[in-house]
Amino acid sequence: MIEELTLRGFKSYRSRQTVRFTRGVNKISGRNASGKTTLLQAVLFGLFGDVPGVNKQDLIPLNGADVDVTLALRSPLNGKRITIHREGGQTRDGGFRSSKSLLKVEGEDATYAREREIQTKLRELIGVGRSTFFNVVYAQQKEFIEILKPDRRRMDAILGLTTPAEIREQFREVSRMLRDRGRIEKRGALEERVRNAEQGISDLDGQLVEVTERRRDLSEGLNQMKVRLTLANGRVETMDGILAELRRVEMSQADLERLQEQREDVARDLEDIYVEMGEDPEKTRRELQERRSSAETTEEELRRLLDGRLARDRAETVGAVSRLEHQIGEHVELREQGVTVCPKCGQEVNFDLLEKDVKQWQAELEQERGRLKALEREISMVQEQAKAASRRFRDADRAVINFVNQERRINELKKTMQDLEARGADLHARIGRETEELLLKAEMELATAFASLEDAQEKIGEQLDGSRREQRELQAEVRSREDRLKDADREEERIQGQQEGHRKVLEESLGLLDGIREYEAKIRAVDSIQRRYGEYEQQLRENTLKLLEYQTYNYFRRLTDQQSYAGCHIDRERYTLEVQPLGGNRMMPAWLAGGGHESLFALAERLALLRVMGFPHLLILDEPTDAVDSENVPQLLEYVARSSREIGQVLLVTHHGHGEEEGVNLIRVRKVGEESRVYQE
Repeated sequence: MIEELTLRGFKSYRSRQTVRFTRGVNKISGRNASGKTTLLQAVLFGLFGDVPGVNKQDLIPLNGADVDVTLALRSPLNGKRITIHREGGQTRDGGFRSSKSLLKVEGEDATYAREREIQTKLRELIGVGRSTFFNVVYAQQKEFIEILKPDRRRMDAILGLTTPAEIREQFREVSRMLRDRGRIEKRGALEERVRNAEQGISDLDGQLVEVTERRRDLSEGLNQMKVRLTLANGRVETMDGILAELRRVEMSQADLERLQEQREDVARDLEDIYVEMGEDPEKTRRELQERRSSAETTEEELRRLLDGRLARDRAETVGAVSRLEHQIGEHVELREQGVTVCPKCGQEVNFDLLEKDVKQWQAELEQERGRLKALEREISMVQEQAKAASRRFRDADRAVINFVNQERRINELKKTMQDLEARGADLHARIGRETEELLLKAEMELATAFASLEDAQEKIGEQLDGSRREQRELQAEVRSREDRLKDADREEERIQGQQEGHRKVLEESLGLLDGIREYEAKIRAVDSIQRRYGEYEQQLRENTLKLLEYQTYNYFRRLTDQQSYAGCHIDRERYTLEVQPLGGNRMMPAWLAGGGHESLFALAERLALLRVMGFPHLLILDEPTDAVDSENVPQLLEYVARSSREIGQVLLVTHHGHGEEEGVNLIRVRKVGEESRVYQE
């Protein structure tokens, strides 16, 4: 099964070493601490990524090199070659980390790199898992003979008997969970709740019948009262309507009086306007228009005078004054400066003539200034006249506008009077018609004759007061009955609510009881399955142990010709192997057989376990002679060599030189300095 192991940097194997394995016995020998067990650990590390009982940090060599292991094996199930390669190294904190894990199967393209995938695929290819391999296939140093008196739990795991027990325990846990989840212990309380709810519903049914009858009586009386109240409301509404119409007629009469007063006011206003306009309005109109026209003409003439002749005369006079002032100023300046030649015209200056001209010019200047003042006075006077003419025009214009407005006001007042007269006539006619109709209606409603509207109002008011008293009494009675009916409704709702609460409790309790009954049925079914599984567990244990007893005895007989025992038996409680000597009628523990027979029985039982488990392909023994005295070592190694006829491959680690007969693959390990080396023919 295991074909080749290549390792480098694994504990004491620093340089790359390759070990080839064959079918049959593969004996790994060498002196103590030479590295024999390390090869087996490398095989286990290659298969499963770890070694039982060994920290991964201890697999790293002292020089801290990376671990590199490649294992080649062949599947006993389909014959395909399997290659597993693992690498790892030391972390900064001194731990171990796996850097690469690869599994490759012959004929398959896929490469498995995740540890879970690798272990699943490996189990599929070799037929056993990690736990079975470490407990049965691999026998650690000093544990070879311990199989004769094993730990019960470990033996259950080896034989696969823990699964039925675990399943049975799971069924017990399921039963407990069902009891907890189904609340079985609450069944009595729920049944009591059901009885109380049913009794409560029954008691409330009686109360509900009583409340329903009282509610029906109140409802019938309330309906009658509402009918009477409706009739009273109708009478009150009718009389209210008649009184309102009578008041409306009174208001219409008041409106008629107001219309008459308005007509009189309009007549007085019209008369005042006529007085103000005079006896001959047309003449007044003509006089006002003539006065406005005359004022407007006068104002225009005065404006033309101001803007025409007077403005021109003033401008000419102002110019003459300015020219004379300038001439006088220039010549006076020449005289004062004593200039003999005029700087402008270049003529010689005659001061006598200059003085004469200046005096003449000053006389002309005084004359022009007097003329300018006269013009200013005339202009001011004409302006005042123009303003007065403008005021007369505005006054006349306002008088004309006021006269026109008075004429329009007269027309409006005349139209208003006509409207008031028409409205008054219509209102007077309507009041008469409505009065007659109202009196007729009131007489029909009250079956009483009325002399006038005032008489009708008085008598209808008395009737209305009585009807309103009756209305208030009926309203109070209706409210009282409605309140009592509401109380009955609330009582009915309370009872129905309590009934609904009881029904919910009843329904919930019955549902819970049904659930409890379902859980009780499930618990009975689980308990039945548990009992059956217990029986199956006992039967499986008995059959498995019987087969193990039979196979162990058969292997023992095939491994030796010393037939000193009549049979084997495995204690059902402790799993210790017992043997029956020939000629004896009592069983004895196999580990007391002596003479090396105990090691032979240990080998036979281990081979039988592999056969019972369906894995007669590989057995790995690490120094099995450590548990055997020196006299029986050769015999044990001979038995191990013979076991290769019963199992496909044996990997044996020992420091003894026995068991090296022909056909054994010898693998020798030596320590060279601090490094282990493999020597193989």
